[in-house]
Amino acid sequence: MQDNAPIHKAHIIRDWFAIRGIDVIDWPPYSPDLNPIENLWALLKAEMYILHLELVGAPNNAETLDLLIRCAIDTWNRLREDLLNRLIDTMERRVKAVIEAEGWYTKY
Repeated sequence: MQDNAPIHKAHIIRDWFAIRGIDVIDWPPYSPDLNPIENLWALLKAEMYILHLELVGAPNNAETLDLLIRCAIDTWNRLREDLLNRLIDTMERRVKAVIEAEGWYTKY
């Protein structure tokens, strides 16, 4: 799933997918209503700051980047499967809401 962001259209990225035989789904830009991963990123970030207070106010340096990666992996591994399933289960409602809104904004 690609949303026309410049990084997604780069030749190196397109070639990487082509070499591996991966079909890419075209996706309209700026469509977070149809992409539950956007909600998941927000939940992951919020949970990271709850579980890892050491990130709050951390300096912008290589050590903090290493810490951030470790904290993100730890937090990701703690996410419950039912949370992921609930986000997946919203897809039918998301699509219906976008259709009803004729492509405009939805509550998602």
